[in-house]
Amino acid sequence: VADSGYGSEENYRFMQENGIEAFVKYNYFHKEQRPRYTSNPFHAESLHYNAEGDYYVCPMGQHMNRIGTKRDRTVSGYTTESARYKAQRCEGCPLCGSCFKARGNRIIEVNHRLNQYKRQARERLLSKEGIRHRGRRCIEPEAVFGQM
Repeated sequence: VADSGYGSEENYRFMQENGIEAFVKYNYFHKEQRPRYTSNPFHAESLHYNAEGDYYVCPMGQHMNRIGTKRDRTVSGYTTESARYKAQRCEGCPLCGSCFKARGNRIIEVNHRLNQYKRQARERLLSKEGIRHRGRRCIEPEAVFGQM
């Protein structure tokens, strides 16, 4: 059980490969749980993804096709991969100003592996066992700081 500071792809992968059942939050987990939370329809996480065709669909219905892969390295040396998707015709789109601010056609980067880990984490955290663990975690580590 851990806070969102530990909710990275590297940590989720380590726990999975070592058979650790993790109840680790990711950034935005608490925000998603708020009653008034509504996702931004223009964020990449909100766009419809067609896994079979490996493309996203923008709010205007345009396909965003895969154009490549971006690799990054974390401070610890772990390599992450993000798929890059590009829209075809953003010029003249009535939603363009709300969708993104750059010139040209919109490009999004999506780390599919991290998104899968986040889905698994969400399921665990919202399960009965996950709710119990989250409730206990508030008491256990932080209580130590106040008892000196």
